[in-house]
Amino acid sequence: MTIALAVPALRVADVARSIAWYITALGFAGDPFPADPPYAFAILRQGTAELMLRHGSPPLRDQQRPYDWDVYLRVDGLSLRDLYARCSKQGIVTRRLERMFYGLAEFEITDPDGYVLCLSQLLEDDSDLPTPSV
Repeated sequence: MTIALAVPALRVADVARSIAWYITALGFAGDPFPADPPYAFAILRQGTAELMLRHGSPPLRDQQRPYDWDVYLRVDGLSLRDLYARCSKQGIVTRRLERMFYGLAEFEITDPDGYVLCLSQLLEDDSDLPTPSV
């Protein structure tokens, strides 16, 4: 047996709002169901990555903590620094861009339902980045 793809399924309060957020923030394309709102479900696609959204109650968090992400996305084809700048302008960055001890650079953003997404990339020029404070 070979598993070809694992796809996170996120429960969201408003599927249409979440589709719009993922399109704006990360360039996903949305395929909702049913065809007309109110949507109960959607598959989001960006490159080979997929996320599923289903209408429901998002899990409650006591408090948001760095390095406690829900979805990890490895970025290719766009500079992580450029993506960080774009997300910063949108006001959605919840952890700064950092150089991790395992060789990747990462930062976190948070969606409207409180899901934390960690975006990462191998950067050749990361010596100027801070390292985690935790």
